[in-house]
Amino acid sequence: MMRIDFSEALRRGDAYARLNDSAFKLGRRQLQSLFEKKFHDSVSAANIEIGFPGDIIHKDQKLPTCSLSQLPSSIASSKLYELIQAKSKVHATTPNTIVARLTHARLFGTDRPYEERSTDDIRKEMQQIARRYLQHDQHFLFTENGCDLQLVVLNQGEEDLNDASLTFALPNHDSIHVASQLPKLYRNDRFVDRTPAEHADYPAVTVRDNAINVSVKLGDVRPGEPIDVFKTPLRLCVGSDLKGRRIGIQYSLFAHNLRTPATGKLRLLF
Repeated sequence: MMRIDFSEALRRGDAYARLNDSAFKLGRRQLQSLFEKKFHDSVSAANIEIGFPGDIIHKDQKLPTCSLSQLPSSIASSKLYELIQAKSKVHATTPNTIVARLTHARLFGTDRPYEERSTDDIRKEMQQIARRYLQHDQHFLFTENGCDLQLVVLNQGEEDLNDASLTFALPNHDSIHVASQLPKLYRNDRFVDRTPAEHADYPAVTVRDNAINVSVKLGDVRPGEPIDVFKTPLRLCVGSDLKGRRIGIQYSLFAHNLRTPATGKLRLLF
């Protein structure tokens, strides 16, 4: 079918089909037959149900919250800040470092011996806190205080959904943390990486300025019972600042034989 006017003989909307070695122009009857066949062979989005698992498919899901002030990096940063405050008081009164030493001992114990450092040196250390405590923070967020989010999809039609995929978005909020990959395992006082197979089963997560996008390939979805969307559930952690609030997440399910994407809205209650 011509998308634009090419010549007097080939105008926009002209359509041709090839039969053996010949091409013939399609008329209204042939075009109508093609569209009817395409419509007949497709699945209606009205037959697709998506939600949270349970005895019935739910559209709402409750999630616990936790205090993000207990993040290892936050605790370490607050200790260094308190040490800076103690050193500034010492500097303003007397050159004796006993106050700084006592503060250091109270904050870090005897495992970390006191060493004289300038305020600028401590501030530089604070700038490295996030990188230094990355694995500890990930363990806190997604292993110790994280929760799993699973979705199900139910094909209520009579035909398979072919090569289906699903996407949805969460707001990118300071108190909403979503694991971009599975956190490392903590074994024998060290962090151990996951296997490639474990990482492959986790959904794709992309963090943008205003949204956290999640996508997963489902393959063919047969009619009948609900199926889990994620092989490995999505890991997330929500800060207590959002306790008592709710957010909506928009989803879209695509498939080759779906007439239009199946779209809808789910709610997370914190």
